[in-house]
Amino acid sequence: MIHRRTLLKGISAGTGGLLLAPLLQKIEAHAAGTDATPKRIIFVLFDNGFHEEGAQPVGVPLATDKVKQLPLKDLTLPFDLEPFAPWRERMTIIQGLRGFHLSPSHGAGFGALSGLPFSKDQAKGESIDAAVAKNATTVFPLLVLGIAAGQSSATAFVSSAWGGGRPIAAQCRPEIAYETLFGSVGAKRNTFANRKNLLDFVKGDLNLVRSQIAGPERELLDSHLDSLETMTKRQGELSRRYEAGELTRHAPMLPDKPALKMTEIAAAQCDIAAAALISGLTNVVTITSGLCGLKTTYTGLTNSGVHLIGHGTTDPELMLTGYQVLSRYRRYLAEQLARLLDKLQATPEGRGTMLDNTVLVFTSDSANWQHSGGENWPFVLVGDLGGRLKGGQFVSYPLTNRPLQFGVPGQRDTGLAPRSNPTINALYCTLLHAAGKPRDTFNHDGTKEPAAQYGPLSELLA
Repeated sequence: MIHRRTLLKGISAGTGGLLLAPLLQKIEAHAAGTDATPKRIIFVLFDNGFHEEGAQPVGVPLATDKVKQLPLKDLTLPFDLEPFAPWRERMTIIQGLRGFHLSPSHGAGFGALSGLPFSKDQAKGESIDAAVAKNATTVFPLLVLGIAAGQSSATAFVSSAWGGGRPIAAQCRPEIAYETLFGSVGAKRNTFANRKNLLDFVKGDLNLVRSQIAGPERELLDSHLDSLETMTKRQGELSRRYEAGELTRHAPMLPDKPALKMTEIAAAQCDIAAAALISGLTNVVTITSGLCGLKTTYTGLTNSGVHLIGHGTTDPELMLTGYQVLSRYRRYLAEQLARLLDKLQATPEGRGTMLDNTVLVFTSDSANWQHSGGENWPFVLVGDLGGRLKGGQFVSYPLTNRPLQFGVPGQRDTGLAPRSNPTINALYCTLLHAAGKPRDTFNHDGTKEPAAQYGPLSELLA
C-alpha cells in the first residue's frame, strides 16, 4: 500500500497539496480498508415561503387530525419537487412542524437554522449547520454560500452561527467563493470566467498520484477529478460565451462586481458546493437564496419584484400569479440541486457512492408563506445518511386548514399546526442523531414547552 505521506512527498507545496490532501487521505484509508464514511448535510434555504401545495403530494388532503405517514412510491410529487423524483425512495416530505415564536415573516434570519426566537437579525445561538460541522477535520468545517442577484457585498451574515454573537459569513459571489476554495492551487477569478481547467494547475501532481495507484483507488481519483472539471465548465451563459470565444476576446477577467442573474448564481453555487464536497474540503454546506430576507431578485425567471411576487401579484410578462412564479423558482433550485446530487451519486465511496452518506435539507427561511408566523414549516429531506434516516415517505403532523386571503383574489389553504406539534428544533435534533452527534434537544434551553417537542423524531430516524 502506498501511504499518503509517500504520495505527498512529490507534490509541490502551495499548488496541489491543499486540493489533493483530502483525496489522498481517502485513497490511503480505502486501500487499507479502514475508511470511515463521513456524514454530509447540505442545507438549502430559499425565500418567500414554501407553499403547502409545493410540498404536498398531489391529491393528499392537507388537514389531518393525527400523525400521517404515507409511502411516497404510491404518490405523485408536486411540480416543485419533481427534480428529486430519482431519489424518492430516500426522500421524506414533512408537513406540520412549527417555529416557536420565530415570526419568520420576510425571512427568519438566524432563526431559520437555530430555531431560536428573537434571532432574525442577530445570532442568538448555534445554528444546526454549525452544530453538525463542529470539530470537523476538513479544511472548511462549514461552507456557507449565498444566492443574491444584485448583492453588492461579497459576504453576508444571515443564517449560520457557531454560537451567540458568532455569525458565519455567507459567500455571495461565486467567483470569490471559487477563489477562496481553490485559490491555493492557482485558480483565480479569471480562471472561473474563462473555464480554464482547474486541473491544469496540478497536472504533474495528478500524474504522480495516478502512477502509484490502481483499481478502486484509481476509480475514486478519476471520479474526484471529473467533478472538479465539471465545476470549472458549469452550464449556462458563461459556458456558451466561453465556447464561442467571447470571453477570451473581450472579457478575460471577471469584473469585481459581475452582474449575474439569479439563475446563473444558483447554478454556479451548486457547482462549487459539489466540488467542495467531492474534493473533501468540507462535509457541510449551507446555501441560502435570498439571504433569509427577500434580498435577491429572480432574474432569469422573472423581472417582477420579489415582494409583490410573494403577495401573489400577477407577473405582467409571464401572465402567471406570483404563487405560480414562486413554484417555478423552487423547481429551478431543485433542478440545480438535483445536478449536485447526481454528481455525488456518480462518485464512488466505500461500497456505494457519496450520495449514500448525504442528506439534502430543502426548506424556506419564511416557513410556508411570505408573511408566515411559523405555524407550519414544510421540509424536504433527500438522502438517508447511510441508512440512519427513513426515506420514501410523506410525514404530516396534525394540521388544520386555514384559508389565506392575501394579495390576489381567491382563497388558498395553508396549514395551521397545534402547539402540541413538534418544532423545527426537533428536526434539527433528529439530524444530529443521524449524523452521529446525538443530543436530547437542540436549542431548547430557556423554553417552557415539553422537551418532547424539541427532541428527535421517531418518524424520521431509522
